[in-house]
Amino acid sequence: MDSLDPHHLAVGRHYDDQAYEYELTRLELRGPVERAMTERYLARFVPPGAVVVDAGVGAGHYDEFLALRDCRLHLVDVSTRLLDAALRRLEVAGLSDQVLDARLGSATDMAHVGDGSCDAVLMLGPLYHLLTLAEREQAVREARRVLRPGGVVAAAACNRMAGLAGAYYLEGEDGADMLDVYRQFLADGLVEPELAPTIGHAHFSTAAEFRALFEGQFDLLAFVGLESFTGSRQALFLDLAPDVQQAWLELVEASASGAEAVGLSEHFMYVGRRPS
Repeated sequence: MDSLDPHHLAVGRHYDDQAYEYELTRLELRGPVERAMTERYLARFVPPGAVVVDAGVGAGHYDEFLALRDCRLHLVDVSTRLLDAALRRLEVAGLSDQVLDARLGSATDMAHVGDGSCDAVLMLGPLYHLLTLAEREQAVREARRVLRPGGVVAAAACNRMAGLAGAYYLEGEDGADMLDVYRQFLADGLVEPELAPTIGHAHFSTAAEFRALFEGQFDLLAFVGLESFTGSRQALFLDLAPDVQQAWLELVEASASGAEAVGLSEHFMYVGRRPS
């Protein structure tokens, strides 16, 4: 890990320390619709038995989901503790044999993964911790490099408007004092840990910026707002009966590709295929 860029080291330390406990349960308690919809798209576009690179494993929720579908996994993260948590999750589930390797590393440099050796790449977190356009473009090129022709990339970004909405909901009284800060955020999407302690140094994207990252590199399969109209009220989902949850997920998916749903969502998801 010492060979990583200093910023990537800082992101890893943030998740090892301040954000670790939050990240362990975020998808279960804070983002259940995000998780359910992501799993729907992974089931649709990542075939059973695929070789997958998960760059930015978080707590390993999606690794367990894919390992149960007989996928074999390259795990990559800048956080030691999250990488260990993902490995523990797979071990408890009896799925350790599905792990090809687990490395501390960045989505911008996956040199240990061979050219054209994988069926899918997940980048469901790294792109919102890569602060420069050059780094984000490099991560997309790395995904393309390791994918075989026809392979699939699934990537996520934080919605810039959701970031501003969070400031309004939680720190509304500070609007006048923070006006210049929030104007700058609207322009560049960048935040620091002092303003966003659960995510730390991060980049919140616009839909147009995020789609543009993949143009010329991948053929578009899907671009959606993962949470659609459930937006920042996802936790309500947890109190619903399973059949009611599934009904709402059907409506989320039916609306997710529309501009209105993308605008209401906390996260964008891009799915693309490497051209043959």
